[in-house]
Amino acid sequence: MVSWISEEEARKKVEAGKMAFPLLNEKDGCRNGCCMGITVCVHDDYRGMSSHDDQELFYVLEGNGRAMVGGEEILLTPGVAFLVPAGVEHGMIREPGSEYCKVLWFHGAI
Repeated sequence: MVSWISEEEARKKVEAGKMAFPLLNEKDGCRNGCCMGITVCVHDDYRGMSSHDDQELFYVLEGNGRAMVGGEEILLTPGVAFLVPAGVEHGMIREPGSEYCKVLWFHGAI
């Protein structure tokens, strides 16, 4: 079975100022929390900070923003990649003047 989600469907799931497009998860055969998707950040404050029991890789696809990772802020532009170690609090925002910041993320189960 092919997994897919349209942007229209993803827009219905906007929470805490971000829109998520799940691409790979348990229904696709992933195990132990391994999953991948795209998130579009449209907010400009660090709400919804989170941490996980696994590592998470991010790759910026479009737009500009900033990420807060364990108290360190990173400028996000297309082509920037960064890894958040397991247990480290993190969050993302769009940069003022940018409509959004779109990132590909991947949870690598440990």
